[in-house]
Amino acid sequence: MEENQHLLQPLVYPPPSATATSSVGVAATTTTTPQSHHDIEDDETNSSILFRFVFMAFIGLVSIWANHEASKGFAITIVNDAEADSIPAKRFSLFYMSNDEATRIIIKASEIAENFLYPNDMQDKKKVNRVTLKLTGRDLSFPVVVNSSKEHEFVLHLSPSTMEEQNFKHAMLLALHQGVARIWLWDGQGNSPHNLINGVVEYITSNLSASSTKSNPSKVEPSASTTACWKHDDVKVVAEFLNYCERSRTGFIRRLNQAMKEGWHEGKLDTALGMPAQNLCARHNYSK
Repeated sequence: MEENQHLLQPLVYPPPSATATSSVGVAATTTTTPQSHHDIEDDETNSSILFRFVFMAFIGLVSIWANHEASKGFAITIVNDAEADSIPAKRFSLFYMSNDEATRIIIKASEIAENFLYPNDMQDKKKVNRVTLKLTGRDLSFPVVVNSSKEHEFVLHLSPSTMEEQNFKHAMLLALHQGVARIWLWDGQGNSPHNLINGVVEYITSNLSASSTKSNPSKVEPSASTTACWKHDDVKVVAEFLNYCERSRTGFIRRLNQAMKEGWHEGKLDTALGMPAQNLCARHNYSK
């Protein structure tokens, strides 16, 4: 069964009826003659109509503003493809679709990733028109897998196993942060090392989430001297090295992301660092 939920919905309601507008004109009329009981009741009725009219006009203006703000971002679609009677499907619908929680998480995660990777308008920002979050009907190798079949449109395929975790809310938050971070990263037109890309995603997720202000001390084994730190199989080792690079050369991750827009070669890493990356890798391993 498939359920769809869209972020961008028409928010502007039809204008109030001509009768209500006409009634407002009556309320604006003044008189110097004593008011009867019926006149007072009419005035109270007209005041109530006027209040409703002003309130509706206010809602309309807010709706127009909301549509305008939403149009500057990207559309979000939420899809539930899991088996209808399964625990993942029920949890996803109850906790993330019915109350727009998934949409809010995606928007917040996007703000974090965008502000970090593109802090000003001078940088060449990746274009994103639509993000679709789809709870799949089968378990995946990873909590979330990102792909794009249309230009500027991305799909976050969420494994239903995420919804079966004991702390599924934390697992869901982590998966969406990872997926959104991956969306905003350039990838060297598909040629950047996968371990490096996954390491950058891990770095952004661990360092820019609402619950973390800095990376935790590493508890992973250092990479072998013959292995470049950014090619290590353990994504946490790569993220730790990238954190070391960022602390050594502030803005390194942003510069690397911009460099990966037009393609990839090993020299881009050196340029973003301002020094040979292998030298910093050796220093990083020695410091452990």
